[in-house]
Amino acid sequence: MPIDHFGIRIPASKWAATTAFYEKALAPLNYTVLATFVDGDVLGLGDKHPDLWLTKVPDSASVGDGTHFAFTAEKREQVEAFHTEGVSSGGSCNGPPGLRPHYGPTYYGGFVYDPAGNNVEVVTHSLQ
Repeated sequence: MPIDHFGIRIPASKWAATTAFYEKALAPLNYTVLATFVDGDVLGLGDKHPDLWLTKVPDSASVGDGTHFAFTAEKREQVEAFHTEGVSSGGSCNGPPGLRPHYGPTYYGGFVYDPAGNNVEVVTHSLQ
C-alpha cells in the first residue's frame, strides 16, 4: 500500500533554513506549502495534497538520526533539478544524481542532506 503522508521533526534553530530548503528543493516535483497549522509551526507540503509534514520542535527535543526518505520523479531531469536546488538552498550533497545499479538497473537517484540532517532522495526508474 502506498504511503499517504509522513512527517519529520525540525529543531527550532534549523526551522527557517530547513523549510526554505524543502520549498526550493521540491519545487521540481511541483511541491508547495499547502497547509499551515499551529501558528506556522506545522507545514504540509505536497503536489496535490500535503504528504510531507514538517513540525517545529524545541532544540532540546529528540529528532532522531539517520532519517532517510525518497520522493518519486517522473524524469531524470527532475532528480537533477532537485539536487541542484537542494544544494543551492542550504542542503549538502550526499550523492550526486546518477545511476545506482546496485539498487536496480534503471535506478537513477540524487541525495541531499537537509539543513536538519535528514537524508532526502529523489529517484526515478525512467530511462529518460
